Amino acid sequence: MKKKLILLNSIAVVLAFSAAFLFSAFQVQQRYHEMFSQRVSTALSVLSAEEDKILQDPQEIAQEVGKQLSENGDEMRISIISSDGQVLGDSTQKEILENHANRPEVKAAREFGRGTDTRMSATVHQSYYYEAISLQSGVILRAALPTIQIDQEILGLWKTAAFSIALGVLLVLFITGAMVSHATRPLQELTKAAGKIAKGEYSSRVKVTEKDEVGDLASSFNKMAESTQQAMEAQRHNQNQLEGLLDSMDSGVLAIDREDKVQFLNERARELVGIPHLAVGGQMEGSLLLAHIGHLMHRAMESGEAVRQELSGQKEEQKLTVYAVRVDDGHTALAVISDVTRMKQLEQLRTEFVSNVTHELKTPLTAIRGSIELLKSADRDEKTRAYFYDVLDMETQRLQHLIDDMLALSQIENAKEDPSAKMCSVEQAVKEVVERLSETAKQNEVQLSYHVDPKAIVRFSPTRLQQMISNLVENAIKYNRKGGTVSVDGLLRRNMVVINVKDTGIGIAPEHIGRLFERFYRVDASRSREIGGTGLGLSIVKHLAVLYGGTVSVESVPEKGSTFTVTLPIAK
Repeated sequence: MKKKLILLNSIAVVLAFSAAFLFSAFQVQQRYHEMFSQRVSTALSVLSAEEDKILQDPQEIAQEVGKQLSENGDEMRISIISSDGQVLGDSTQKEILENHANRPEVKAAREFGRGTDTRMSATVHQSYYYEAISLQSGVILRAALPTIQIDQEILGLWKTAAFSIALGVLLVLFITGAMVSHATRPLQELTKAAGKIAKGEYSSRVKVTEKDEVGDLASSFNKMAESTQQAMEAQRHNQNQLEGLLDSMDSGVLAIDREDKVQFLNERARELVGIPHLAVGGQMEGSLLLAHIGHLMHRAMESGEAVRQELSGQKEEQKLTVYAVRVDDGHTALAVISDVTRMKQLEQLRTEFVSNVTHELKTPLTAIRGSIELLKSADRDEKTRAYFYDVLDMETQRLQHLIDDMLALSQIENAKEDPSAKMCSVEQAVKEVVERLSETAKQNEVQLSYHVDPKAIVRFSPTRLQQMISNLVENAIKYNRKGGTVSVDGLLRRNMVVINVKDTGIGIAPEHIGRLFERFYRVDASRSREIGGTGLGLSIVKHLAVLYGGTVSVESVPEKGSTFTVTLPIAK
């Protein structure tokens, strides 16, 4: 813009200046010609008064007048020509034989009384201005001035004009450039500030130094920039909040257009579809799952109705639900992808739990109800009644154990920490458990032993520590064989206490290991019920270990025995 202003302003000024100067130069040149012609006309008028002398001796008069003019610094040539074109006298040459009848100025003088012409003289080979007048006698009186002087003066005039125009142009360019630069500086600052704002530098402002229209424009621009900055900061804040909210969601959020180009997605969406390189601007491609999701989103775009469907995820047994809707513009679809695997598993566990609890309660209740009905149906002898009383007592104890284990498991699962936890000696807990179960071990003909490092101290509830160890040792005794052994070892390994309960029992098949710690899961259900098991013992062991920061694992070989390992952090 600045260059255009300078150029246009300079052209306008130069054209106006040149036009004025050229007009003046032409006027001066015309004046020069008039003065030049007037000198010749004056000389001829003076000379025409001497017509008698001219007729008596034309050559002498021409020579005399030419000499006088030359002495006065006027190189004027005087010629006296007869009516038939013969040169009778000339101030520059004594004898001229060439006929001048056809000279333009001579012809015009004969016809009109006066004639003029400017040309190269064939006689003296110089450019002359000729003027001729006709006297009463018919003699032609001609005067000529060389044009070299006026040509030099006019050339000098044009040189001066050209120099003046060039100097004027330079001055105009300089002055115009300075003026335009001063006038456009605020506009340039506005342009730079607008460019910065366009690049995202919304803090850019313009200094307001003028109080004219440009100053008003700069003030308005600054107000607009301030409003834009505030709006962008608010939008950025809202965008960050939205992105933070979406990234914190457990569900994936994905948006695409009709060309399958990703418009938005959060990190959770990448994880669920299993495509880490999926990004905004990319295409919906890379897996069969992603293609299915894209198909659902296109269905939502085309129909305008929400689409919900359950799909299999990338991982084994993973279940996803996809809820796709069309956005208001009609060219974008939004999908919320949720991992419902855990929910499905919990539903399955709930179903199994209800089924197992119902079954576990039904068995002793059936036995109790049957015994009561038999006792009521007829008189029984003392021995029969004693048998049924024993059955009632045994089944009631089984119910009590089941309810106690269920309550204990529920309390453990719902507890985030145990306020009753304190420093506990693993050796002391194992000793008390072994002493309490020694009679059971004798009854099952199983040898029970233990060896625990006295330094094995954990932060635990004493009652729950004994319960955990007791469940493992009791299982090891019940599922052992006659003449078998059960050993309990406690040792220190780095910053952990490791408790191993090893038996030489029937062992566990590999296909049961993965589900061994689930509620009510039994490897041999019939044997478990025979020995009074509830199916919750190992589940309680696992949840207790996790509650106090530990882990539990098992290694087993069928028909050779099993080793249960509980790892707990050392109390500090």
